[in-house]
Amino acid sequence: MTTTRKLPQKLGRKEPITTILGLSHSHDSGAVLLRNGVILAAVNEERLSRKKHDGAFPRRSIEWLLDFSGLDPKDIDLIAIAGRHLASYPALNNNLSEEDGSYRPAVAVAETLDRVPGAGRLLMSGSTTYFYRAAQRLLGGLKTGRVTEELNDLGIVAPVYFYDHHDCHLAGAYYTSQQDNCLLFSNDGFGDGLCAKVAIGRGGKLEAISSNSFYNSLGILYGYATDICGFPRIWHAGKTTGLAARGDWRQTFSIFSRAMTWNDRLGRYEVRIGLFRNAQAWLRQHLAGVSREDVAAGIQRLTEALLVDQLRWYRQRTGLDQISVSGGVHANVRANQAMAEEPGLKSYYVFPNMGDGGLALGAAYLARSEHEDEGGASALQSLSSLYLGPQWTEEELAGILAARGIAFERPAQLARRVAEQLAEGKIIARFDGRMEYGPRALGNRSILYRATDPSANDWLNAQLGRSEFMPFAPVLRDIDASRLIDGYSSATAHTSKFMTITFRATDACRHEAPACVHIDGTMRPQVIERADNPDYYDIISEYHALTGHSVLVNTSFNMHEEPIVCSPVDALRAFESGNLDYLVLGPFLVPRFTGSRQ
Repeated sequence: MTTTRKLPQKLGRKEPITTILGLSHSHDSGAVLLRNGVILAAVNEERLSRKKHDGAFPRRSIEWLLDFSGLDPKDIDLIAIAGRHLASYPALNNNLSEEDGSYRPAVAVAETLDRVPGAGRLLMSGSTTYFYRAAQRLLGGLKTGRVTEELNDLGIVAPVYFYDHHDCHLAGAYYTSQQDNCLLFSNDGFGDGLCAKVAIGRGGKLEAISSNSFYNSLGILYGYATDICGFPRIWHAGKTTGLAARGDWRQTFSIFSRAMTWNDRLGRYEVRIGLFRNAQAWLRQHLAGVSREDVAAGIQRLTEALLVDQLRWYRQRTGLDQISVSGGVHANVRANQAMAEEPGLKSYYVFPNMGDGGLALGAAYLARSEHEDEGGASALQSLSSLYLGPQWTEEELAGILAARGIAFERPAQLARRVAEQLAEGKIIARFDGRMEYGPRALGNRSILYRATDPSANDWLNAQLGRSEFMPFAPVLRDIDASRLIDGYSSATAHTSKFMTITFRATDACRHEAPACVHIDGTMRPQVIERADNPDYYDIISEYHALTGHSVLVNTSFNMHEEPIVCSPVDALRAFESGNLDYLVLGPFLVPRFTGSRQ
């Protein structure tokens, strides 16, 4: 087992730290404000710039955070940035090119070395981290100077600290889990030269116990399979996950298991087919002529098997049964289910903003752990709500509607009125309260529809301009969860709030909500308590009173290839483009309209 390495401890700053600005400047960059350990607000740049997975410096996010909180730039005590070397982040495309198509020199150097006999073993070792960082410095240059300039331009001159990419993933998983004595996993494409890291969270601190070179990236391998399936960008991996249920994993599993295996001696998964485009070429050669359904099924099966191997290996050596995970690989809801179904787990939690979009919060938590006096298990908190983003007042919403000449009403019993329309088969877009933080729409920026129509996946996705293989996610109340979810238990109750894991649907659920059950019998629910979102919960309750059904379709409020809507203007545009029936805009109900209202 790898020697335990303690993460950095308090750096000795004497002034009291109360307000921490956490930043990430990777793909899906963003910012978060943490004050006295409480999350004031969090947002990702894509929602404000309207550019999906925007990797730009999160200037808009920072400006919004300051405006929302009423803080002056001088009120920021410390800036925590995810990524020790910003230039070591992976590029945005599956082939590791930049958005403009140019190829990163450090990647080409690594690929060339990989073709030398025996070099793969060296690149797979821990020394690869240092090689990667050195190559980026030499060939790509660091961006830290530009980051400092951007911050200074905003009037922020607080001390800046950089934190390891995977430590930030782990911190998000630990500090929001409300579970001390946790076994933590970060599995990602790669960042700071690594693709994975394992740690123990105990007493408010993290202790890393293992790491894995970027050479062995499971996330990148899955991305290449996604590309072979015809989905050209790595963030379409969810389509591969949905497509997998339509294929036969036995047709391709032997190929994928030759590509990557579990090393039981070292406790890590390892690539056997080379690095980057070398691996991609090998996969294309060996999967030539295979259906994309079988390709998807094979890589999905391998992913589940390797993550379960990883879980079992570290559980056996640590004896821990509380599990928290993060990193882009854990956007794979079926793999999360495979891990959560391991016998004897006391809890299984997926950090809701598990991809690079959540790194800023992890960095802020690490800074708090190092610099604030409050520590120990008291530093942990339950992330009961992800409603951490922008919101608009009733007066602002009414003014926007009036200025555009859009008809609307203010029903005295809005939940009842919405439920009546849903019962009649109407499509309702809901824009209310603070926007969700993370990749899932959890009711405040959602499209709702009845779950009794099994054809909805085809026609509604087409209406929204989408091509999906995963069925719509269901939303249901906590009081109905045991009846509708097979094996629902306290171990996964917390993570089921955030649509980060699939479950097997019961027969009752298959009958009641066919639009939300996949062909493999699974579903990806949002289970809500009334305290989480009372108005949203009441819509479901009123719908149940009218129909006897307890499940609604909840899909994200956006058009294809657009970020989830953020502002009322975004909402009105998507509402019109999607030809939806009603828009809930705060307390107002807007019927369908035609013609431009911009």
